[in-house]
Formats: sequence, structure tokens, C-alpha cells
Amino acid sequence: MSYAMFSCGKGIIVINIVMFLYKAGEAMLDATARPYLIRAVCYEILKTNNQGNETECSSLEKQPALEDQVQKQSGYYLIYYRLLLNIPAILLSLFCGSYSDRHGRKLPILLPCFGGMAAVMMYLASNMLSEYRVQMILGGAAMQGMFGKSSLVNMAANSIVFDLSNSDNRTRNFGKLLAMNFLGGTLGALMSGAFQDLLDINTTFVAIMVLYIIAISLVFLLENEDEKKTDTLDPKTNSLCQVFQVRHIKGTVAVITKSRSGNNRSKLISLIILSLIVSLCKDGEKDVKVMFLTRSPLSWSRSWFGYFLSAELAVMGFCLLFLLPLFSRKLNLSDVNIVIIGLISMFAKVFFLAFSTTSWMVFVSLGMGAFIGMAPSTLRSLLSKTLNEDEAGKVFSILSCGETISKFLGSLIFVNIYGATAHIFRGITYITEAFIILIMLGIVLLKYRQLQHLQSPLDNATVVIDNKNIDQRETQSVVDNSHTPKCKSENSVYYISV
Repeated sequence: MSYAMFSCGKGIIVINIVMFLYKAGEAMLDATARPYLIRAVCYEILKTNNQGNETECSSLEKQPALEDQVQKQSGYYLIYYRLLLNIPAILLSLFCGSYSDRHGRKLPILLPCFGGMAAVMMYLASNMLSEYRVQMILGGAAMQGMFGKSSLVNMAANSIVFDLSNSDNRTRNFGKLLAMNFLGGTLGALMSGAFQDLLDINTTFVAIMVLYIIAISLVFLLENEDEKKTDTLDPKTNSLCQVFQVRHIKGTVAVITKSRSGNNRSKLISLIILSLIVSLCKDGEKDVKVMFLTRSPLSWSRSWFGYFLSAELAVMGFCLLFLLPLFSRKLNLSDVNIVIIGLISMFAKVFFLAFSTTSWMVFVSLGMGAFIGMAPSTLRSLLSKTLNEDEAGKVFSILSCGETISKFLGSLIFVNIYGATAHIFRGITYITEAFIILIMLGIVLLKYRQLQHLQSPLDNATVVIDNKNIDQRETQSVVDNSHTPKCKSENSVYYISV
């Protein structure tokens, strides 16, 4: 087996920059494509009815009847858009998790960047083929989904952080990665609005393409092209065809079902469930927030909501960058204690927001929720400490797929609760979420001592040789990985296949 050599610190920096660029491009593309789809639907309605011209779609508020028709029809297309973006990505992630454990993380990071570029080209082409504009926009969404979108990038990036970190610095490195996620999303949303206001939509798409090209260029820094990783367990050529093999799905499922020493299987399943519930609450609350803030007595404009959302992501990102290292390194707080701080922050924010009737109260809730990002990043760190060396891709693929599904469920659950209860009290949805967070806090406190044991290097040295049902392939994989030293510090050199 051959290994590419690079500094652990440089590897972490590169993957953080790649994540930042990809998330900025994705947020910019999403913020541009959704309104573009609505305008395309408007163009199609006008063309079908042989009335008016396309300029009328820029001032729908002056034509209530047309606006209602566009809103109704575009609602269906936006559902198709979301399904095309996410369902193929979920399926691909399940295959690529196990694949990346055997053949490296490079391909799973590159694919979504290529998918984003393909989508941009379809969106640009749709301007020249106006009669097929809606179809081409949906086709672009399908291209993003089939190449894995953020599900694949999140899986691969989290796996690389696992590969390049030891138990001492992993929490901080997961925090940095999630901070790049938040800050990239913030910049992308702001850039989308600025480019469209100051320039035009085609220039916006070209700027997105540039971000993806830079990200792709940086990915190649993660591997020395002269030294390819070869899977010693499978002598076949390392090719894209090997992604779609049933053994990858079986391997991913086996990670959850197989026995582990030290009750680590129970801890792993509990941490995955907690991570998914946090994601469900966070994403569901985001969809409710736009209705909550634009409804009286707050009556915010859509632009103010956009600024608030950007500020919220930026605050969480900066807290992960600067305060998480302080808690972890200087104050020596354990991962479990940091998770508790994140959940308390989440509870305080949503409970206070439920009773907010003025804008200053909403901004106070933003400060209360500054530590929310610490919960998912530290849960990932704890989760990684239950794993063997060859399982990161599999487990993070499960987590990534689950988080994508939770976006649908969170929106479905909390939006319906809000719709059914807003006339009684606007904050019932947030009180419900606060109750769910209290349950999560109770689970963490009940398992506090068990989770604290994961902080010990001896406890997270879970070796699958302890499993009597282990097959020869798993044994060989563990033996191979044991020859790959983990980074002892940010500046040490680490030999890793990517």
C-alpha cells in the first residue's frame, strides 16, 4: 500500500478551504436558482396563455392574479427541485462511504464540485433555450443530486478530519470544518444577492463556476498523483465503476449492526440519533422562522430575514472558530460538557424566541444561540471516537444521509405544527422544539459517564479483532491501518491514502 505524504496541519487547512469554497458556491447557487425557477415558471405561464411579456414577472406584486398562479405552480416545481437535489445524493452517499474507506476521499469531494459545474452550465444554457427553461433548471438540480451535492462533501470532509486528527485535536478540527460550512453559506447567500443586484444572473453563475474550479484545484493538493492508493483487499483497478457495488452498502450497514467492545455500539447508535435530532430541529426551525418573523407583530421584510439568517450563521461560525478552541484547549472542557453547552444554548434561543414580540428580542435570541454549532460538531467528535480506522466513511455517510432526510422531516413536522397552532399562539412550535431539546439533554446526562469514557485514548481503541464474527477482510484492514500513524500534533507529518 502506498501513501501520499503531507503535513497534517496543511491537510486540515486545505480541506477547510475546500469546504468553505464549496459551501459558498452551493449557497450562492441555491439562492440564485430557486428565484430563477420561480421566474421561469412565470415566463412559462405567460407563454402558455399568450399574454403579456417577461418583464411582468419582475413586478408580480402589481398583478395579484398572476402572482397567485405563479406561487401555486412554482410550489410544485420547488418540491421537484428539492427531491431531485437530495434523493440521488442520499443513494450515492451510501455507496461512497465504504468506497472512500477503501480507495480514498478524493473522488467523493470532486464529484459534487463537478455536479455543481454541470448544473451551472445547464442554467446558463436555459437562458438561450427559453422554451425549455423550467426543464433545464430541474435538469441542473438533477445533475447536482446525481453527483452527490453536499451529502457527499460532508461525508468525505468529516472523514478526512477523522483521518488527520487524533483524539486531542479532533473536536477543534470538526468545529473548524462546521465553521467553514456556516461562513461559506453566509458569504454565498450575500454574494448571490449582491451579484444579481449589481450585475446580472449570468455573471452570478460564472462566479459560482469559478468557486468550484478553485475548490477542485485545491482538492488535488490532498494527494500526490505519483502515489495512488491501491486497495490491497481488492486487486481490481480503482475506478468509478467500483463505487456502485453491493458490498459497499453491506459494509455501511455492518458498521451499525456489528458488536463492539466497551458498549461502543450503543454509544455509536445513541450519538447518531442525537445528531439527527439536532439536525431535524435546526433545519425545521429554519423553515418556520421565515413565517414567524414576517408575521405580525414582527412583520419583517424578506430582505431583513435574509440579513438575520446571514448574521446567525456568521455568529455560529465565529463561535466555532474562536470559542470552541478556548473551551476545549484552555478550559479543558470535555466533549460531553461542550455538547451540553450547545444544547442549553439551543434551548435558551428557541424558548426565548417563542415569546419574542419585538425585533430587539429576536436579536437577543441570536446571541443566546451563538453556541448551537458546538453541539453537532462535538457530537461528530464523540462519534468518531467509537470508530475503527476503516469505518469513518461508512459512519459519516450514514450521518450525512440521515441529516439530508431530517431536513425533509424537520420542515414537514415543524411547518405543519406552526400552520395548525399559529392562530392560537405563534410560539407553540418553538416551545415544542424546546421540549425536544430538553429530552436530548436528559439523554446526554443519563449517558454522561459512558460518553465521558470516550475521552480516554484507551477506551476508544476499539479493535474489531475483539469481535469474534470478524471476517478476514476486516482483520486485514485493521492491520493495514495500524501501520498508518495518526497525527500527534497540528505540525506533524502524516502518511495517508486519499
